Amino acid sequence: MADTLGAIYHMGSMEALPEVELEAQATAIRKLKNEIVGHDQRKERLVCDGVVDMLVGVLSSHQRTTGSRKSEANGPAPATWSWTQKDEVRLQATFIVCTLANGGAAFIPPLLAAGVPQVLMDLLAQTTAPRLRTATLQALWNIVSAWSALQEDPGEAVSAVRTDILTKQGIEVLSGILRSTLADGAHNQQLQLRLIADIVSVSATTEAIKVLLCQSPILDQFADFLAAHSIASEHVEYYGDTLRPPLSTPATITKMMSAICTIISGSTYRAHRFFLSPTIRDLFTQSWLASSDQRHLFGARHGFASTGEPLLPLLHIPAYGTTTHHYGSRAFPAMAALQNQERRGHSVFESITQGGDVDHVNAVCRWLLLLARSMQGHSRLVALKLLALVNNAVDADSFDVGHRSEYMQKNRERKKQIALLGVPLAAKLVQVASEGRSSGRDRSAEHDDMLVKEQACDVLALLVRDSDELQVAAVDAGAIKHVCPILKKSFDPVPLAKPMWSARRIPGNADPASLPPTRRPGSQGLPLETLHAMRCRQGALQALAALAEKEDVHRKAIVEAGVVPCIFDSLKPFPPDYSTDDKRRGQVVGPKDGNTTAVLLAACRAAKTMARSVSLLRTSLIDAGIAKPIFQLLHHADPEVQLAATDACINLLLEFSPMREDLIAEGVVKTLCSQAKRCGPGSANGDLRLRVSSLWALKHLMSASPREIKIKTLEELGSGWLIGVVRGEQQHAREYVSAPGGGVSVGLSAPNAAGERVDLLNPQSSGMDVDVDEADPLAEDDDEQEYGNDDACANDEEGDGEVMFDISSSTHYQASQLRSTLNNHHHPPTSPTATQVPAFNSRRYLSSVRAIEQTPAVRAQQAEVAVQEQALDFIRNLLNGEDCASMFDHLLQLIAGARIFEVLTEKLVPVAIDPATGSGGATTSTRPIYGPSALIISTVNILTHIANALPRHKQLLIAQKPLLKAWLPHFNHPDRKVRVACVWAVNSLTWIDDESDRRDARQRAQELRACGIEGAVRRLLGDEDLDVRERARTGVRQFEQL
Repeated sequence: MADTLGAIYHMGSMEALPEVELEAQATAIRKLKNEIVGHDQRKERLVCDGVVDMLVGVLSSHQRTTGSRKSEANGPAPATWSWTQKDEVRLQATFIVCTLANGGAAFIPPLLAAGVPQVLMDLLAQTTAPRLRTATLQALWNIVSAWSALQEDPGEAVSAVRTDILTKQGIEVLSGILRSTLADGAHNQQLQLRLIADIVSVSATTEAIKVLLCQSPILDQFADFLAAHSIASEHVEYYGDTLRPPLSTPATITKMMSAICTIISGSTYRAHRFFLSPTIRDLFTQSWLASSDQRHLFGARHGFASTGEPLLPLLHIPAYGTTTHHYGSRAFPAMAALQNQERRGHSVFESITQGGDVDHVNAVCRWLLLLARSMQGHSRLVALKLLALVNNAVDADSFDVGHRSEYMQKNRERKKQIALLGVPLAAKLVQVASEGRSSGRDRSAEHDDMLVKEQACDVLALLVRDSDELQVAAVDAGAIKHVCPILKKSFDPVPLAKPMWSARRIPGNADPASLPPTRRPGSQGLPLETLHAMRCRQGALQALAALAEKEDVHRKAIVEAGVVPCIFDSLKPFPPDYSTDDKRRGQVVGPKDGNTTAVLLAACRAAKTMARSVSLLRTSLIDAGIAKPIFQLLHHADPEVQLAATDACINLLLEFSPMREDLIAEGVVKTLCSQAKRCGPGSANGDLRLRVSSLWALKHLMSASPREIKIKTLEELGSGWLIGVVRGEQQHAREYVSAPGGGVSVGLSAPNAAGERVDLLNPQSSGMDVDVDEADPLAEDDDEQEYGNDDACANDEEGDGEVMFDISSSTHYQASQLRSTLNNHHHPPTSPTATQVPAFNSRRYLSSVRAIEQTPAVRAQQAEVAVQEQALDFIRNLLNGEDCASMFDHLLQLIAGARIFEVLTEKLVPVAIDPATGSGGATTSTRPIYGPSALIISTVNILTHIANALPRHKQLLIAQKPLLKAWLPHFNHPDRKVRVACVWAVNSLTWIDDESDRRDARQRAQELRACGIEGAVRRLLGDEDLDVRERARTGVRQFEQL
């Protein structure tokens, strides 16, 4: 073997070799390939001898010699190709790369160090023979497959290993292959399509790569193939003329659906980008010969009757009876007349608000449901995963739809159909995985069975996440009794295959560290048997976490299945050097050895949801001793594990948790305070999620804790730091309300489907007229140009005026004609069709979803609001309990009283914006803009706790005239929760502690009456919300008694 390698080196570059020597070189490389196939020790020795550098030299020289053949990178392959010896040399060299990558994770570091993936991608960009293109794609797939296994290695150094295959140039090359017409037969074409889909599925692990894929044509190309498959399968009768991609086999479609799932996962915008793509929209709009919209025939009552016959079971779902807290009740319409007109607005035009094209979304979900029912095994599982991602993205994108019962009914029909037809399919696949059934004897069927075992529980968890209705449907289908055995089996001892004995691992007994990276094999990674067990364990834990999310009865069923000890054992990480310890090779992996990072994350989520049960906290979880491993994970090297463990601590530190004392004894206070202070915009870790979770856990710890714990926690945080967080470290928490030229900056507003500008942080609690910004750069992004609706855009420029949104009154109107209609509200439309809902504009809608998700200013502001909310709630719980007075005195000693009330006033005071100029200032034509409701509620709750302290504290609060002035407008806030909190605070201020306090209470009532708060409480006697009215009635009675 060494002689063969030396002979190849001696021949030199292909540029200077005649045809005869090229043939000899090809023969030598072929011989070398045959010698190492199936022999990992020979591969390892060959790598140490420098075969990787030789392969790069051969492939690079081939690239230089074929430069003259290079045409457009995305061009089609020629119909005929003259095979040369240079092509044969490259083919054999590519086969050696495939063979080395098949050897496992140990051969990936030298291949990546030598830049083999980049060389292969550069060669793939050339117009080459189909055999070479297929072999190159196969080599890339082998590298990516082994690299993905390496990412699950518990070692710390593997996270920095990158393939750099899906760069912008690499994505263009793959997109060109998808677009080209191959001339070498259907089988080879389908193989290339599957390899590209596999590469995308495994390589797209970061958000940056997924964004590049979304911006490229690849997502739309995959959607084209998927739509063409449905047309060929007669799921949809298509009468359009734009959708004519080549047909694909079911196996290829499964791979492409998996690639789509990878691209759109973790992003609401990318999911919308998929099902609002031109191809998918055209598939359902061009399914009828009639010119009118017939998409209602895809509905549950018609059973997806695109071809005339229902393809899904017919379902009759009762009408959804809506009630609303904002605009009165349909059962008592007279109550609406008692509402404050300024706050209530003109709800007759609430139908202008659009949360998306609900008919199209429902049609897509039912189409994916039909695809899942038409498939089997792993293909069905992938289709259900795609359905879950689309459904979750629709649920995450929610706009206030007011009284739109039709919209709510259609959403309910979609959920009910998934619960009845989709969830049982997922539960059945989990049952198949639990029972270990086999669908065939060939190698492909065995691989599909293994994938079903690894992914079935994960897909079920994704499908039922955040939906109590779907979770109940899964439990009714037997999900818990099938998931729990999978979790238990994953802890069975795993016998590892004993590696072949090697007398000489490194040539010449050289030190591995002395070898260059291209000659130094890496870690073997975890054995495949262990990885399979870990993936099954992770999926089962994810499923249990999702099923235990809402219902306590589900948590009790999980405990009765006896898997709580398994959750405990899943919280132990592998040692960092576990996979590199040669002593463990050939031994048995036991349940106590450890878990991968993915399993740790899933176990923390399972512990978090299980800890929501009071009874389980006091019994099963404390018996399992789950608090100690959770605390140890707070110090894990992976920030995501720290975040997951902190989220679990949020429930473990509740007032009724018996594990609170154990965690305090372990030092959880110092750890959480340290996490909260080190994670911020100015730190190395700019992610504020850990700060939010840490403050949330500390907030729970402050509830009903001894005074010593409260003081210790406050000292650990620092009073100055806490006030700084409440005020906002970026010092521009309120700057978003003022932007030059009127309206708000694009960072904190975006157009919805109707083109309306809405506040992204708090669409109901702010109050301003916001114009549509036609120059929105997000709306003109490159990856959204094709979604432009020329007719809709033209209509925006007509005389009807721009669609505008008054957030404070929740009123939607157009600048000219519709505004005049609203002003003349005494003359309602003569027919229901008089109010025209704007046509759905997919480009604008995608722009709004993208702005909410990807605009840095929006994301930073949302994170800042979340941090401030938890900090305010921390102060609220600090003042809660019998020691309220003493803790407030302590707080006054640490922080000057004037500064405390100054900070609270900042959270309540509005900013006046002149609608004509958009600039701030106190003018007669200004409208107040308020902060997010969450911050207002938290601030008012602090006022309530101060008012519940001693009478002198109440007097101190009453003396803050600027605060009372800033507080007054919130009694008329659109959010009922704000109004309730305000009345509660007034009731506490007017409460008489004893007879000695009656005089002071009368004085406080006079002050409140003088500043207008009493009048505001009296006006709330006619509020549409029952809770507000009852609290206001109590407040008025207390005023009358003074």
